[in-house]
Amino acid sequence: MRSELADVYRRVYREPPYLEDEDDVARFGVLFAEHAALAGFAMTTVREAGTIGGFAYGVRQEAGWWPGRATAPAPSWLDGEELFYVYELALVPELRGRGLGRALLDDLLKERPERFAVLASRVEAPARRLYDRWGWRKVGEFDSGGIDLLALDLS
Repeated sequence: MRSELADVYRRVYREPPYLEDEDDVARFGVLFAEHAALAGFAMTTVREAGTIGGFAYGVRQEAGWWPGRATAPAPSWLDGEELFYVYELALVPELRGRGLGRALLDDLLKERPERFAVLASRVEAPARRLYDRWGWRKVGEFDSGGIDLLALDLS
């Protein structure tokens, strides 16, 4: 399954605005293995013709956790809360526009015990506008610029 996930990652993140290469795909594989070994890891997938065409995954983070690359501390209403951090939501181009990305994310987040979910999104990525429509709100930025931190109330 890991090679199928890498294939989806490769197809999604080689596109603009990401333009990632094989080194990035290899880095994803390492990070995914590390995340999958953590307590609180969860993942959903979508299959098309027997092959994974999309996936979403994340990890529960303890109260007080906040991404190290954030430009500022967590907002006070998130501080002290356990969070579910969505590391990836990826869907191959030919499956987009059918509600599958939203379904992946909804399935990943349903029945989570954490009150809030957090994710990072490039400002220029098409998914960023979808997150706004789905109720995510900006709560910070990454130090590299052009990447927003978004939160969703799961309660």
